[in-house]
Amino acid sequence: MEKQTTKLTLADTIYANIREDITQHIIKPGEKINVKELSKRYGVSETPVKFALNRLISEKIIENFPRQGMKVHSVTAEEVDEIFDTRLMLDLYYMKQIILTVSFNDALKDEFQKNIDEHLQLVTDLSPDSPIEDYLRNYELDYKFHELYLKCSGNQKIVEIFHYINPFLYSNFIFRRQSKVKDINGVKEHLAILDAILAGDEITLKEALTVHIMNAKTAIGLILKVDKII
Repeated sequence: MEKQTTKLTLADTIYANIREDITQHIIKPGEKINVKELSKRYGVSETPVKFALNRLISEKIIENFPRQGMKVHSVTAEEVDEIFDTRLMLDLYYMKQIILTVSFNDALKDEFQKNIDEHLQLVTDLSPDSPIEDYLRNYELDYKFHELYLKCSGNQKIVEIFHYINPFLYSNFIFRRQSKVKDINGVKEHLAILDAILAGDEITLKEALTVHIMNAKTAIGLILKVDKII
């Protein structure tokens, strides 16, 4: 049998380039988007840029205002609170089902552990000179951990809600602005969540989830405050 491969389209590549530029704050929150300028920047026609922007609009990373144009979504402290409060609510609601699902599925246990092992090694090796790809992989692994957790609920709508409330919020604001110690601690918090799941301990799982989500919310809140001062 021939191996099937997924080919990236030009729009996929432009999408990744724009997201990377937003993450690095080359394109800043609140900045207006000019299709012609992006087309020139990436050396492509306007068509793949428009496709990429439409995808970013669907992910709430780009906002589109009729007759006013597009801009990078700029969050408020209140929105950060609402997003992470919603995420915590989702995480806590299906704890029993998630513990049960993982307890009977060795493949899921292995997937969780593989994610944590790779993530911990990555953040341990991170340095100011690390390539952008390593930082993006850091945020991707964080996203995949939380997505996997919610998938174990067996409720696809919950997973879709997680996708909808902009899981890239964290990377867009934390990029190279959080200490290595906090990066490592964040992965260790994932490990604490997994340990509680494997132990079937709902009380400890609730505590671990709450600590992790509140720490993420606090980190972004502090960055927003600093940005206001600057």
